[in-house]
Amino acid sequence: MSAETVKRTRGRTAVVVVHGMGEQMPMETLNRLVQSALPKTFDEVTEQPYRRYFSRDARISDSFEARRYLAPAHPDPPGYGQTEFFEYHWSYKMTGNRFGDFLPTAVRLLIRRPSSVPSGLKGIWWLIWILGLAVAIGAMLYSWLGPVDWLGALFAAILLIPGVRSLLGFLRRRTGQVFTDSFVDVVRYLDRSPRSYEVRKSIRQGMVDLLQSLHDDLRYSRIILVAHSLGAYIAYDGISALWPQMSKLHCGPVERDADVIPLDGTDEFNTTAQALSDHPEAERLNEAQQTELDAYREAQIDVWKAVRKQGNPWLITDLITLGTPMYFADLLFTRSRDQFNDMIKTAELPICPPRNHDLMPQGPEPERVNYVWPNQGRQVLSHTAPFAVVRWTNMFFEPENGWSGDWFGGRLRPLFGKGILDIPIQGNIPQRRRPGIAHAKYFDFPDDVDPEGVAKLLQRYLQLDLDLSDLLETPKYDERSSATI
Repeated sequence: MSAETVKRTRGRTAVVVVHGMGEQMPMETLNRLVQSALPKTFDEVTEQPYRRYFSRDARISDSFEARRYLAPAHPDPPGYGQTEFFEYHWSYKMTGNRFGDFLPTAVRLLIRRPSSVPSGLKGIWWLIWILGLAVAIGAMLYSWLGPVDWLGALFAAILLIPGVRSLLGFLRRRTGQVFTDSFVDVVRYLDRSPRSYEVRKSIRQGMVDLLQSLHDDLRYSRIILVAHSLGAYIAYDGISALWPQMSKLHCGPVERDADVIPLDGTDEFNTTAQALSDHPEAERLNEAQQTELDAYREAQIDVWKAVRKQGNPWLITDLITLGTPMYFADLLFTRSRDQFNDMIKTAELPICPPRNHDLMPQGPEPERVNYVWPNQGRQVLSHTAPFAVVRWTNMFFEPENGWSGDWFGGRLRPLFGKGILDIPIQGNIPQRRRPGIAHAKYFDFPDDVDPEGVAKLLQRYLQLDLDLSDLLETPKYDERSSATI
């Protein structure tokens, strides 16, 4: 099969990477992602392996520094259709950060029961408390010792103060810079106060504009979002904001009294979603539960194809998150798990599987699952159901013993739904076990051939070989379908 045939039958895929916290340079994360996402090809002339892609203008971005990487259709295993890689660069919008922005959240994370501390932060949590208790005990013991040699103490202080001041100054500068450039980004992005509102709005709007531009371009058959760290929140917000604008669109009929045409695949989807709801809360899925999750993810693709054949323009099929602090979002979005659950119930936070369309903010849980409603002659998915058609794959360097590994990445199923595929990465040893630092290492292993390493897992779950041949010609939606009944 020729490369041109692959391109024609599989369509064109856009992959958008959203970088994480800190002062990232334009193209930095994109350059690292494309090395991990594309397998190498062997050149018979030079007898050297290489990755097949070109650098092109970004077209859809207003940044003069942005580029897109174009990977031509590849006919050989692992084959894939033409793929283009983009980056959403947002860090330049996060200005005016202060160390004090982090303190309220830090105190909230510190003053809590050990059992409720996020798994990746347990080590640093215990260290802070042990040091604090040691200082307090030392102060009490000092006060109980009675008379002291004040002249000797004064002489020692004169000798030690300059060194101590220099050490504290160094630590303060280094620590302050790390927090200001990185961790404050997370807190401030999620902050709802007037001080952070404009920054947050600007970053979200940029994400939505980029996704809308890709949809409007009409060259793409599929969009995949890959997001690291805080970027996962931003990608999630982009999906959450764009889906309600597009969920009800279809090609007709647009008659209120017409017989409603059902959405194909919803029965199977409802069955698989119900099976997931019966899963107990557990870190590891057994074989039967994993099979049910795989069936749900297959049903998501089938429903997405059915939605596209209705004339809906939605192209996003996958959200792949790496090392995201969303695993303790109940302590960042909100102050408690109860508040977080209330936001789910009021449809402020989409989950996977989706929130039941018939669920009211107050009242009992509906007896049956339902994710569709009739809109002018057709069944369409609920405005709360982006994750009916978007598969969510979450990878992370699992924190071990509360210290090693990625402190800021973990399982999302307990908070955002049992339809998420959580993958604790088993490869990339020993680097993935570096305490805290592992958080920045996800794209550092492009040539690691370990099937359980990041690169091979990314290539597996990007699924660039997904057959899109039956979607190359889909009807255009009728503008009148956007009217809400």
